[in-house]
This record gives sequence, structure tokens and C-alpha cells, in this order.
Amino acid sequence: MTYTITHQCIGCDRCLSVCPTGAVQSDDNRYWIESDLCNHCLGYYNVAQCAAICPTNSGCIAVTAQIPTSTKPLSSNDYWEHWFATYNYRITQLQSQPRNPYWERWFDTYSKQLTQLFATHSSQLAEV
Repeated sequence: MTYTITHQCIGCDRCLSVCPTGAVQSDDNRYWIESDLCNHCLGYYNVAQCAAICPTNSGCIAVTAQIPTSTKPLSSNDYWEHWFATYNYRITQLQSQPRNPYWERWFDTYSKQLTQLFATHSSQLAEV
């Protein structure tokens, strides 16, 4: 997987300064990522810094081989084919990752507190 600069880039130059390998390149107002230099910030950070610092949240995104990217407008059928391909890929990714005990514990604690809150205030909610 590599990263790419999308058409939503606003040219803020933030990605240039945070890339530890110098993979983000620019030429006037055009930005790109050299795939030969990009190592996804492995050994430096847990998250790719170009994507993390992007103020648009979609100016720098991960590109996967399984999800086709295109700049041309998609027809209705192409849109849904792309949508389902992306959905199936993401579901497969989620199901193949090992469960993180931190998030399970967080969710259990959160749902328990929410249930207690509803139980405590259920009489007040019934009156409204």
C-alpha cells in the first residue's frame, strides 16, 4: 500500500515538512508521493504523517491495489460497483485484524455506563 495526494489537496505544504523520508514531493502547486521513498512512516510513527497532518482529511490518502481509483466521473452502475468493492474490501480488512482488547474493554465500560445512565433517568424520560 502506498499513499497519494488527491485533488482535494489545498497546497498547505504541511505534508512536506512532516514526511520523515522525504517521499512527499512538490513542483510549484503540484504535489505527489514518491512510492520508492515512502515507507508508510514505519519505524518512525504508527500513522502515516502525511495523512495525519492533512487539514482536509482527504488530501493524502492510502491507495490499495484492491480499490481502483479514478478521476473520471463514474456512471451509476460503476459507482455502485466501486462502492461494493470498497465495502467488501474494508469488511475483509476488519475481519482479518486481531481484536484489540483495549477497544473491547472501552466499549464494554461505555455501554455499561450508558445503560446505568438510562436506568437512572428512565423515569424522567417517561415524564417528558
